[in-house]
Amino acid sequence: MRQQRFFAAASAAVALGATALLPTAQAAQPGFYIGGFYGQSDKDADIQDYRAYANTRIYPSPAVQLTVESLTDSLDTKDAAFGFLGGYRFNTHFAVEGGYMDLGSVAYRAQASGNITGVPTDAMLNFDGQTAGLTVSALGIWPLSYRWEVYGRAGALFSSNDFSIFYIDVEQIPKRDRFADSDVDFFAGIGTTFNFFEIYDVRLEYQRIIDAGDKNTGEADANVITLGITVVF
Repeated sequence: MRQQRFFAAASAAVALGATALLPTAQAAQPGFYIGGFYGQSDKDADIQDYRAYANTRIYPSPAVQLTVESLTDSLDTKDAAFGFLGGYRFNTHFAVEGGYMDLGSVAYRAQASGNITGVPTDAMLNFDGQTAGLTVSALGIWPLSYRWEVYGRAGALFSSNDFSIFYIDVEQIPKRDRFADSDVDFFAGIGTTFNFFEIYDVRLEYQRIIDAGDKNTGEADANVITLGITVVF
């Protein structure tokens, strides 16, 4: 299922790259370039998964022993995304890139009321999951004019995924736990660039990362919109 979704997303990038067979508006020069980007990520995470984890793994655990009577919770799936990249453009229509991307974090917050062995208490629980890692990708490029281009992208994110837990109630000392795992997440994207002063390009890009994260830290597709700039060596 994961591979099917990746191939479906990547097909759009491949189709865009195939338009490189059409007559072009600009014969871009090959060479190295570097850049950076900043934007926002939004992970398709489900609050029910975090709620179930809390109710089955945290509250009833021997270290907590909280019987929940009422619960108020929220899930924030949006955060800043940023990164940097280096690439090489082989010709007008094809380039490869490598870099680093940080997708930010997903934050779950819960306020619970209940009792511990019959003693009434209030508790707070925080989950924070963060995904970042190295990327490699290929770009198919179609110049529209001397300064404007559009491109499609397909690649992989070698992600490092951190998950932290913080719990506190009025009866016990705070409890913390943290663990990490790694994974390979495929992604595809589409974007446009505008060239100025001959060596600078401003980029606006949308990417979709398939199953971003790890099954132990929370997997879900992530949508990323970024604005960046690159400079040719």
